Amino acid sequence: MERKGMIHLYIGNGKGKTTAATGLAIRAVGWDLRVLFAQFLKNSCTGEKNILESFSGRVLFFRPAQRHKKFLWDMTGEELAETKEDIFNAWEKLRIHIQSGEFDVVILDEILDCIQNNLIDPKVVLKDITERPAGVEIVCTGRDAPKSFYDAADYITVMNSVKHPYERGIKARYGIEY
Repeated sequence: MERKGMIHLYIGNGKGKTTAATGLAIRAVGWDLRVLFAQFLKNSCTGEKNILESFSGRVLFFRPAQRHKKFLWDMTGEELAETKEDIFNAWEKLRIHIQSGEFDVVILDEILDCIQNNLIDPKVVLKDITERPAGVEIVCTGRDAPKSFYDAADYITVMNSVKHPYERGIKARYGIEY
């Protein structure tokens, strides 16, 4: 029986989008599925990067080559333009992987934030993920998504922050926030 791949959106201002996507990746590996985990806009070492890279041969962990290791809101106009170029070049590589069908699950962590910050055209991303081979599961994470992504999605999960230690000035902690 051929598996039908679906589209998931993990969105919202709350903590847990990347964590949920990582959990799904680990579950997929547990069933011998092949996973591509692409992580945008994160340049530091993270727990999910550490664990997913340990599944060599079953998980391809991919981060775009980015010239700037800053948060978007700290970048100059020139740095943002270069980051946009870096994201576009990464997408060109990812679209080949997505269309190849070599992966059962493709996770596009923070791709929706790239779209919201005008770093990549949502029409390009949506076309590539909707025209993927039938069995490829797609997960997109970020704070929000264009309406066209809501319409295309099979799953939409919203992470809503009610309370977070960051509001009290507590910085992100290893193993919990990253």
